[in-house]
Amino acid sequence: MGYVAAIVAVATLWLAPAANALRLVSPTGDPSVARMQRWVDSSAMPTPGGSAYVVLTSCPVPVSDGCIVHAAVPTIYLGSMVRDRATLLHEVAHAFDAADLTDADREAFSAIFGDTRAWDAGPNAPKERFAEAYSLCARHPVIRATYTAAYTYRVTPAQHRRVCAMIRHAG
Repeated sequence: MGYVAAIVAVATLWLAPAANALRLVSPTGDPSVARMQRWVDSSAMPTPGGSAYVVLTSCPVPVSDGCIVHAAVPTIYLGSMVRDRATLLHEVAHAFDAADLTDADREAFSAIFGDTRAWDAGPNAPKERFAEAYSLCARHPVIRATYTAAYTYRVTPAQHRRVCAMIRHAG
């Protein structure tokens, strides 16, 4: 195999969507959840296994319009203002965190940013920044410039490569 062909083959494997196992279920049979399933299926990051309910109403806990409630079957709530791919994948990230991340994975993520706070410390907690990171990696495995998102998540292209690799490794 030629040098260029080998690079293309490796890049194709690296950028290819991961095998996804998460199945989204609408308790009310809402057909728009099928579109959201396609977003999960096209994720460039691994997803947790099993199922998650998607309820198209605001979060029952008055925190935001979108959230996840962890139970035997996690339930993702998406209010009318947050029914987008980025928010859905942010909530999937919380399910991935609960199901697949180890404390060592969480420490590795925090170390990329030099963040020594507890995983769930405060409104801009590392766990929220992780969810933003996961969503970005799932949608854009490569970025070319520094990216800023919610929860004061700010990432350079080099940090993004490390974060995405850490998530793939955890999955």
